[in-house]
Amino acid sequence: MVNGDIRVSKTEQNQDQQFDSFNKAGCKKIFQKKISGTFTQRQEYLKMISELRKGDGIVFWRIDSTGRPESW
Repeated sequence: MVNGDIRVSKTEQNQDQQFDSFNKAGCKKIFQKKISGTFTQRQEYLKMISELRKGDGIVFWRIDSTGRPESW
């Protein structure tokens, strides 16, 4: 299964373009959150990771959407 991971950090940012792109990419499940990349308690990200199975993939809008390495 292909999963999408949407993160925006500001309330004025819109997720619609990401949703459209992820749907076109074939994402079956999309995890979304409005949270800073520096925030270390990222529950939706951890939930997505825990649900991954062999052969699954993750689509990110941009590589910096994963947050900063110290928050992984």
